Amino acid sequence: MKKFLVICIMLAVSFARVSSQDEERRFIQIDGLTADDMGFIVPDVSIYSKHLKRGAASDHRGIFSIISVPGDTVFFSAIGYKSTLLTIPPSVAGNHFITDVILVTDTIMIGEVLVLPWKTYSEFKRAVLENKPVDPLMENMEYNLALVEQQIWSDMRATPGEAYRYTMQQMADNLYTRGQMPANNLLNPFAWQKFAREVKSGLLKNEPSKASKAKKIKPRKKKKND
Repeated sequence: MKKFLVICIMLAVSFARVSSQDEERRFIQIDGLTADDMGFIVPDVSIYSKHLKRGAASDHRGIFSIISVPGDTVFFSAIGYKSTLLTIPPSVAGNHFITDVILVTDTIMIGEVLVLPWKTYSEFKRAVLENKPVDPLMENMEYNLALVEQQIWSDMRATPGEAYRYTMQQMADNLYTRGQMPANNLLNPFAWQKFAREVKSGLLKNEPSKASKAKKIKPRKKKKND
């Protein structure tokens, strides 16, 4: 009788062990979404299965998928969040398990830190008040930049005011001659009259310049005794 009881107990233990091994060998696909405690999506979360020694990661939408087994522990970790553990229930039915994982923010607020290149206030005061020699290279560079800026300003064709006045004059001329031929001063008698009056007043005469007048030598007067 005792032998029969021992045999029954051994069979029961072996049967339970075989059933547990079959349960562990049953793979389950875990799908879900990773989000924070405020409901916002957390992308690129690292996922690791402790039992199967395999990992995965959620995509940019927070969706993840990993293979596990009943009773397994899955780790979820991300920068700025506390690590989260997900335990798969041993009694889960089927081969598909859907769950969402909530990550808790792990942020430490610190005070403002001001970094200065001086150790003490006296060093800062000395560095600000003392006269530093000017580097000749920097001085030459600033001088060359000033020359370039002056050359650029001198090469400008027209100022904004001149361009505006020219544009407005063109618009006025276009409005005045709309629907007809553009104005031609060669056929304008008033323009010819103005040109003749300016020619008579000496518009086309070549007047000597001031330099030539200055270089002109006056004749020397003769004395009576010569």
